[in-house]
Amino acid sequence: MSRSRSLSSRIAVYLWTAPTTMVGLVAGALTLATGGRVRVREGALEFYGGFATWMARAVGFGAMTLGHVILGYDAWWLDELRPHEQVHVRQAERWGIAFLPAYLAASVLAMKGGGHYYHDNWFERDARIRSGQEEGPGLDPPTSVAAPVPASAGESVHPERHFRASETVRDVVIGMADGLTVPFALAAGLTGAATGNSLIVTAGLAEVAAGSIAMGLGGYLAARSDAESYELERRREEREVEDSPELEEAEIVQIFEGYGLHPEQLEPILAAFRKDHAAWVDFMMKFELGLEEPDPRRAFASAATIAGSYIVGGLIPLAPYMVIASTSRALATSVVATLLALLAFGYVKGRFTGTKPVRGALQTALIGGAAAAAAFLIARVFS
Repeated sequence: MSRSRSLSSRIAVYLWTAPTTMVGLVAGALTLATGGRVRVREGALEFYGGFATWMARAVGFGAMTLGHVILGYDAWWLDELRPHEQVHVRQAERWGIAFLPAYLAASVLAMKGGGHYYHDNWFERDARIRSGQEEGPGLDPPTSVAAPVPASAGESVHPERHFRASETVRDVVIGMADGLTVPFALAAGLTGAATGNSLIVTAGLAEVAAGSIAMGLGGYLAARSDAESYELERRREEREVEDSPELEEAEIVQIFEGYGLHPEQLEPILAAFRKDHAAWVDFMMKFELGLEEPDPRRAFASAATIAGSYIVGGLIPLAPYMVIASTSRALATSVVATLLALLAFGYVKGRFTGTKPVRGALQTALIGGAAAAAAFLIARVFS
Protein backbone atom coordinates (compact mmCIF):
# COMPACT_ATOMS: atom_id res chain seq x y z
CA MET A 1 0.00 0.00 0.00
CA SER A 2 2.83 2.38 0.87
CA ARG A 3 4.53 1.58 -2.43
CA SER A 4 1.27 2.38 -4.25
CA ARG A 5 1.00 5.73 -2.45
CA SER A 6 4.65 6.44 -3.18
CA LEU A 7 4.16 5.71 -6.87
CA SER A 8 1.00 7.82 -7.06
CA SER A 9 2.78 10.68 -5.27
CA ARG A 10 5.66 10.49 -7.70
CA ILE A 11 3.30 10.54 -10.68
CA ALA A 12 1.56 13.58 -9.18
CA VAL A 13 4.94 15.32 -8.83
CA TYR A 14 5.81 14.64 -12.47
CA LEU A 15 2.41 15.92 -13.60
CA TRP A 16 2.76 19.02 -11.42
CA THR A 17 6.15 19.71 -13.01
CA ALA A 18 5.02 18.75 -16.55
CA PRO A 19 4.58 22.29 -18.00
CA THR A 20 8.15 23.26 -17.13
CA THR A 21 9.46 19.86 -18.22
CA MET A 22 7.71 20.28 -21.58
CA VAL A 23 9.84 23.35 -22.26
CA GLY A 24 12.92 21.25 -21.51
CA LEU A 25 11.70 18.42 -23.74
CA VAL A 26 11.36 20.81 -26.67
CA ALA A 27 15.00 21.85 -26.17
CA GLY A 28 15.91 18.18 -25.71
CA ALA A 29 14.24 17.23 -28.98
CA LEU A 30 16.20 19.97 -30.75
CA THR A 31 19.37 18.64 -29.11
CA LEU A 32 18.78 15.10 -30.39
CA ALA A 33 17.83 16.41 -33.83
CA THR A 34 21.18 18.23 -34.06
CA GLY A 35 23.35 15.29 -33.08
CA GLY A 36 23.18 15.60 -29.30
CA ARG A 37 22.86 12.83 -26.72
CA VAL A 38 20.63 12.05 -23.75
CA ARG A 39 21.03 10.04 -20.56
CA VAL A 40 19.10 9.52 -17.33
CA ARG A 41 20.67 10.50 -14.01
CA GLU A 42 18.91 10.70 -10.63
CA GLY A 43 15.42 10.86 -12.13
CA ALA A 44 16.19 13.59 -14.68
CA LEU A 45 16.87 13.53 -18.42
CA GLU A 46 20.26 15.09 -19.21
CA PHE A 47 20.83 16.40 -22.75
CA TYR A 48 24.18 17.57 -24.09
CA GLY A 49 25.79 18.26 -27.46
CA GLY A 50 24.09 19.75 -30.52
CA PHE A 51 21.53 22.42 -29.69
CA ALA A 52 22.21 22.17 -25.93
CA THR A 53 25.90 22.97 -26.44
CA TRP A 54 25.06 25.84 -28.82
CA MET A 55 22.56 27.29 -26.34
CA ALA A 56 24.98 26.91 -23.42
CA ARG A 57 27.69 28.71 -25.38
CA ALA A 58 25.33 31.47 -26.57
CA VAL A 59 23.76 32.15 -23.18
CA GLY A 60 26.82 31.31 -21.09
CA PHE A 61 25.98 28.42 -18.76
CA GLY A 62 27.40 25.01 -17.93
CA ALA A 63 24.02 23.42 -17.20
CA MET A 64 20.40 24.58 -17.00
CA THR A 65 17.39 22.83 -15.48
CA LEU A 66 13.87 22.86 -16.92
CA GLY A 67 11.69 20.65 -14.76
CA HIS A 68 12.99 17.09 -15.02
CA VAL A 69 15.21 18.01 -17.98
CA ILE A 70 18.77 19.30 -17.62
CA LEU A 71 20.61 20.83 -20.58
CA GLY A 72 24.41 20.80 -20.41
CA TYR A 73 27.33 22.17 -22.35
CA ASP A 74 28.85 18.68 -22.31
CA ALA A 75 28.94 15.51 -20.17
CA TRP A 76 31.68 16.89 -17.93
CA TRP A 77 29.70 19.98 -17.00
CA LEU A 78 26.60 17.87 -16.29
CA ASP A 79 28.60 15.68 -13.90
CA GLU A 80 30.26 18.69 -12.28
CA LEU A 81 27.04 20.64 -11.70
CA ARG A 82 24.65 17.74 -11.01
CA PRO A 83 24.22 18.47 -7.25
CA HIS A 84 23.42 22.10 -8.03
CA GLU A 85 21.02 21.24 -10.85
CA GLN A 86 19.29 18.53 -8.80
CA VAL A 87 18.37 21.25 -6.30
CA HIS A 88 16.73 23.09 -9.20
CA VAL A 89 14.82 19.90 -10.04
CA ARG A 90 13.47 19.83 -6.48
CA GLN A 91 12.59 23.53 -6.79
CA ALA A 92 10.67 22.83 -10.00
CA GLU A 93 8.82 20.01 -8.24
CA ARG A 94 7.74 22.38 -5.48
CA TRP A 95 6.80 25.31 -7.71
CA GLY A 96 5.32 23.35 -10.60
CA ILE A 97 3.85 25.48 -13.37
CA ALA A 98 4.94 28.65 -11.54
CA PHE A 99 8.65 27.75 -11.53
CA LEU A 100 9.72 29.63 -14.67
CA PRO A 101 7.65 32.77 -13.94
CA ALA A 102 8.90 32.70 -10.33
CA TYR A 103 12.51 32.31 -11.47
CA LEU A 104 12.06 35.26 -13.83
CA ALA A 105 10.51 37.31 -11.02
CA ALA A 106 13.47 36.46 -8.77
CA SER A 107 15.84 37.71 -11.47
CA VAL A 108 13.84 40.93 -11.73
CA LEU A 109 13.96 41.50 -7.97
CA ALA A 110 17.71 40.82 -7.93
CA MET A 111 18.30 43.40 -10.68
CA LYS A 112 15.98 45.94 -9.08
CA GLY A 113 18.00 45.59 -5.88
CA GLY A 114 21.23 46.31 -7.75
CA GLY A 115 22.33 42.67 -7.95
CA HIS A 116 23.13 40.27 -10.75
CA TYR A 117 20.15 38.66 -12.47
CA TYR A 118 21.72 35.18 -12.16
CA HIS A 119 24.20 35.12 -9.29
CA ASP A 120 21.89 37.02 -6.92
CA ASN A 121 18.72 35.20 -7.99
CA TRP A 122 17.06 33.59 -4.94
CA PHE A 123 16.75 30.21 -6.66
CA GLU A 124 20.47 30.21 -7.51
CA ARG A 125 21.48 31.19 -3.98
CA ASP A 126 19.27 28.44 -2.59
CA ALA A 127 20.84 25.90 -4.97
CA ARG A 128 24.36 26.97 -4.03
CA ILE A 129 23.62 26.62 -0.33
CA ARG A 130 21.81 23.28 -0.57
CA SER A 131 24.44 21.77 -2.87
CA GLY A 132 27.28 22.78 -0.52
CA GLN A 133 28.84 25.35 -2.84
CA GLU A 134 30.47 28.45 -1.44
CA GLU A 135 28.07 31.34 -1.22
CA GLY A 136 29.30 34.55 -2.85
CA PRO A 137 28.18 37.74 -4.56
CA GLY A 138 28.73 36.35 -8.05
CA LEU A 139 31.38 36.56 -10.70
CA ASP A 140 30.20 39.59 -12.63
CA PRO A 141 29.21 42.99 -11.25
CA PRO A 142 25.76 44.15 -12.39
CA THR A 143 25.98 46.57 -15.30
CA SER A 144 23.19 48.71 -13.89
CA VAL A 145 25.13 49.71 -10.76
CA ALA A 146 27.88 52.28 -10.79
CA ALA A 147 31.22 51.09 -9.46
CA PRO A 148 31.59 52.03 -5.78
CA VAL A 149 33.69 55.11 -5.18
CA PRO A 150 35.42 55.45 -1.81
CA ALA A 151 33.77 58.21 0.14
CA SER A 152 35.72 60.71 2.14
CA ALA A 153 34.91 61.29 5.78
CA GLY A 154 31.40 62.56 6.25
CA GLU A 155 30.33 61.76 2.69
CA SER A 156 27.95 58.99 1.68
CA VAL A 157 28.36 56.80 -1.39
CA HIS A 158 25.62 57.25 -3.97
CA PRO A 159 25.32 54.12 -6.13
CA GLU A 160 23.11 54.76 -9.16
CA ARG A 161 20.70 52.02 -10.17
CA HIS A 162 19.11 52.22 -13.57
CA PHE A 163 17.20 49.62 -15.52
CA ARG A 164 18.97 48.84 -18.81
CA ALA A 165 17.25 45.73 -20.11
CA SER A 166 14.31 47.31 -21.95
CA GLU A 167 14.92 45.29 -25.12
CA THR A 168 14.83 42.02 -23.20
CA VAL A 169 11.65 43.08 -21.42
CA ARG A 170 10.09 43.96 -24.78
CA ASP A 171 10.94 40.50 -26.12
CA VAL A 172 9.53 38.80 -23.03
CA VAL A 173 6.35 40.88 -23.27
CA ILE A 174 5.89 40.02 -26.95
CA GLY A 175 6.48 36.31 -26.48
CA MET A 176 4.63 35.83 -23.19
CA ALA A 177 1.57 37.88 -24.17
CA ASP A 178 1.07 35.98 -27.41
CA GLY A 179 1.89 32.67 -25.75
CA LEU A 180 -0.75 33.15 -23.08
CA THR A 181 -3.56 34.31 -25.37
CA VAL A 182 -3.30 32.40 -28.67
CA PRO A 183 -2.99 28.81 -27.35
CA PHE A 184 -5.69 29.58 -24.76
CA ALA A 185 -8.07 30.75 -27.46
CA LEU A 186 -7.31 27.72 -29.63
CA ALA A 187 -7.83 25.26 -26.77
CA ALA A 188 -10.97 27.01 -25.56
CA GLY A 189 -12.38 27.18 -29.07
CA LEU A 190 -11.82 23.46 -29.57
CA THR A 191 -13.39 22.56 -26.22
CA GLY A 192 -16.92 22.43 -27.59
CA ALA A 193 -15.99 20.59 -30.77
CA ALA A 194 -13.38 18.09 -29.52
CA THR A 195 -14.43 14.73 -28.08
CA GLY A 196 -11.47 14.53 -25.71
CA ASN A 197 -8.50 16.44 -24.36
CA SER A 198 -5.95 14.57 -26.47
CA LEU A 199 -6.94 16.45 -29.63
CA ILE A 200 -6.87 19.78 -27.79
CA VAL A 201 -3.42 19.09 -26.32
CA THR A 202 -2.02 17.90 -29.65
CA ALA A 203 -3.37 20.92 -31.51
CA GLY A 204 -2.23 23.24 -28.74
CA LEU A 205 1.32 21.87 -28.63
CA ALA A 206 1.55 22.07 -32.43
CA GLU A 207 0.47 25.69 -32.26
CA VAL A 208 2.96 26.46 -29.50
CA ALA A 209 5.78 24.86 -31.52
CA ALA A 210 4.84 26.67 -34.74
CA GLY A 211 4.11 29.95 -32.97
CA SER A 212 7.38 29.97 -31.03
CA ILE A 213 9.37 29.33 -34.22
CA ALA A 214 7.51 32.04 -36.12
CA MET A 215 7.77 34.56 -33.29
CA GLY A 216 11.45 33.78 -32.73
CA LEU A 217 12.18 34.16 -36.43
CA GLY A 218 10.36 37.48 -36.43
CA GLY A 219 12.45 38.68 -33.48
CA TYR A 220 15.66 37.57 -35.20
CA LEU A 221 14.81 39.36 -38.45
CA ALA A 222 13.79 42.53 -36.60
CA ALA A 223 17.06 42.60 -34.64
CA ARG A 224 19.09 41.93 -37.79
CA SER A 225 17.25 44.78 -39.53
CA ASP A 226 18.14 47.13 -36.65
CA ALA A 227 21.81 46.15 -36.87
CA GLU A 228 21.92 46.60 -40.65
CA SER A 229 20.18 49.98 -40.43
CA TYR A 230 22.70 51.12 -37.80
CA GLU A 231 25.65 50.09 -39.97
CA LEU A 232 24.16 51.90 -42.97
CA GLU A 233 23.65 55.12 -40.99
CA ARG A 234 27.14 54.87 -39.47
CA ARG A 235 28.80 54.60 -42.88
CA ARG A 236 26.78 57.61 -44.05
CA GLU A 237 27.85 59.59 -40.96
CA GLU A 238 31.52 58.63 -41.51
CA ARG A 239 31.36 60.03 -45.05
CA GLU A 240 29.80 63.26 -43.79
CA VAL A 241 32.51 63.70 -41.15
CA GLU A 242 35.20 63.23 -43.81
CA ASP A 243 33.58 65.28 -46.58
CA SER A 244 31.79 68.04 -44.64
CA PRO A 245 33.51 68.54 -41.26
CA GLU A 246 32.39 72.17 -40.99
CA LEU A 247 28.73 71.22 -41.27
CA GLU A 248 29.18 68.42 -38.74
CA GLU A 249 30.88 70.82 -36.31
CA ALA A 250 27.97 73.22 -36.69
CA GLU A 251 25.63 70.36 -35.80
CA ILE A 252 27.69 69.65 -32.66
CA VAL A 253 27.42 73.30 -31.64
CA GLN A 254 23.66 73.18 -32.22
CA ILE A 255 23.33 70.07 -30.05
CA PHE A 256 25.25 71.59 -27.13
CA GLU A 257 23.46 74.92 -27.41
CA GLY A 258 20.32 72.98 -26.51
CA TYR A 259 22.03 72.24 -23.18
CA GLY A 260 22.89 75.91 -22.58
CA LEU A 261 26.55 75.85 -23.71
CA HIS A 262 28.05 78.59 -25.86
CA PRO A 263 30.19 78.04 -29.01
CA GLU A 264 33.36 79.41 -27.35
CA GLN A 265 33.04 76.79 -24.62
CA LEU A 266 33.00 73.98 -27.18
CA GLU A 267 36.35 74.57 -28.85
CA PRO A 268 38.22 71.97 -26.72
CA ILE A 269 35.53 69.39 -27.56
CA LEU A 270 35.68 70.19 -31.29
CA ALA A 271 39.48 70.00 -31.25
CA ALA A 272 39.31 66.55 -29.62
CA PHE A 273 36.81 65.31 -32.21
CA ARG A 274 39.02 66.57 -35.08
CA LYS A 275 41.76 64.27 -33.78
CA ASP A 276 39.48 61.27 -33.23
CA HIS A 277 37.00 60.77 -36.03
CA ALA A 278 35.73 57.45 -34.58
CA ALA A 279 34.65 59.19 -31.37
CA TRP A 280 33.18 61.99 -33.48
CA VAL A 281 31.04 59.52 -35.41
CA ASP A 282 30.01 57.78 -32.17
CA PHE A 283 28.86 61.10 -30.76
CA MET A 284 26.86 62.00 -33.88
CA MET A 285 25.23 58.60 -34.02
CA LYS A 286 24.02 58.90 -30.46
CA PHE A 287 23.18 62.59 -30.06
CA GLU A 288 22.25 63.61 -33.61
CA LEU A 289 20.51 60.47 -34.83
CA GLY A 290 19.55 58.99 -31.46
CA LEU A 291 20.93 55.55 -32.38
CA GLU A 292 22.72 53.13 -30.05
CA GLU A 293 25.01 50.47 -31.47
CA PRO A 294 23.11 47.13 -31.32
CA ASP A 295 24.63 44.20 -29.48
CA PRO A 296 26.04 41.81 -32.13
CA ARG A 297 24.44 38.92 -30.23
CA ARG A 298 21.11 40.72 -30.07
CA ALA A 299 19.46 38.83 -32.97
CA PHE A 300 19.98 35.36 -31.48
CA ALA A 301 19.16 36.55 -27.96
CA SER A 302 15.95 38.19 -29.18
CA ALA A 303 14.88 35.08 -31.07
CA ALA A 304 15.58 32.82 -28.09
CA THR A 305 13.86 35.16 -25.61
CA ILE A 306 10.70 35.59 -27.69
CA ALA A 307 10.46 31.91 -28.58
CA GLY A 308 11.15 30.76 -25.02
CA SER A 309 8.63 33.22 -23.57
CA TYR A 310 6.04 32.07 -26.10
CA ILE A 311 6.58 28.42 -25.10
CA VAL A 312 6.35 29.19 -21.39
CA GLY A 313 3.23 31.29 -21.87
CA GLY A 314 1.62 28.75 -24.20
CA LEU A 315 2.06 25.82 -21.84
CA ILE A 316 0.18 27.57 -19.02
CA PRO A 317 -3.33 27.45 -20.62
CA LEU A 318 -2.63 23.97 -22.04
CA ALA A 319 -1.43 22.41 -18.77
CA PRO A 320 -4.95 21.83 -17.34
CA TYR A 321 -5.92 19.81 -20.42
CA MET A 322 -2.87 17.58 -19.79
CA VAL A 323 -3.76 16.70 -16.20
CA ILE A 324 -7.59 16.98 -15.98
CA ALA A 325 -9.75 14.40 -17.75
CA SER A 326 -12.94 16.48 -17.92
CA THR A 327 -12.84 18.95 -20.83
CA SER A 328 -15.22 21.41 -19.16
CA ARG A 329 -13.25 21.39 -15.90
CA ALA A 330 -10.00 21.75 -17.83
CA LEU A 331 -11.43 24.80 -19.61
CA ALA A 332 -12.48 26.43 -16.34
CA THR A 333 -9.06 25.72 -14.83
CA SER A 334 -7.35 27.05 -17.96
CA VAL A 335 -9.32 30.30 -17.72
CA VAL A 336 -8.27 30.78 -14.09
CA ALA A 337 -4.64 29.80 -14.77
CA THR A 338 -4.39 32.14 -17.76
CA LEU A 339 -5.91 35.04 -15.84
CA LEU A 340 -3.58 34.48 -12.87
CA ALA A 341 -0.60 34.21 -15.22
CA LEU A 342 -1.56 37.50 -16.91
CA LEU A 343 -1.84 39.18 -13.51
CA ALA A 344 1.52 37.78 -12.36
CA PHE A 345 3.18 38.66 -15.66
CA GLY A 346 1.82 42.21 -15.56
CA TYR A 347 2.98 42.63 -11.97
CA VAL A 348 6.52 41.48 -12.81
CA LYS A 349 6.55 43.64 -15.93
CA GLY A 350 5.57 46.63 -13.81
CA ARG A 351 8.45 45.95 -11.41
CA PHE A 352 10.78 45.70 -14.42
CA THR A 353 9.72 48.91 -16.15
CA GLY A 354 9.19 51.12 -13.10
CA THR A 355 5.41 51.45 -13.43
CA LYS A 356 3.12 50.60 -10.53
CA PRO A 357 3.08 46.78 -10.32
CA VAL A 358 -0.64 46.58 -9.44
CA ARG A 359 -1.52 48.84 -12.33
CA GLY A 360 0.67 46.76 -14.64
CA ALA A 361 -1.01 43.57 -13.44
CA LEU A 362 -4.54 44.88 -13.99
CA GLN A 363 -3.65 46.45 -17.34
CA THR A 364 -2.05 43.26 -18.65
CA ALA A 365 -4.92 41.09 -17.39
CA LEU A 366 -7.50 43.40 -18.97
CA ILE A 367 -5.81 43.70 -22.35
CA GLY A 368 -4.69 40.06 -22.48
CA GLY A 369 -8.09 38.85 -21.29
CA ALA A 370 -9.88 40.92 -23.91
CA ALA A 371 -7.59 39.59 -26.64
CA ALA A 372 -8.05 36.01 -25.44
CA ALA A 373 -11.84 36.46 -25.25
CA ALA A 374 -11.97 37.89 -28.77
CA ALA A 375 -9.85 35.07 -30.15
CA PHE A 376 -11.96 32.53 -28.26
CA LEU A 377 -15.21 33.89 -29.71
CA ILE A 378 -13.78 33.83 -33.23
CA ALA A 379 -12.56 30.27 -32.74
CA ARG A 380 -15.97 29.16 -31.44
CA VAL A 381 -17.78 30.79 -34.39
CA PHE A 382 -15.69 28.86 -36.91
CA SER A 383 -15.43 25.60 -34.93
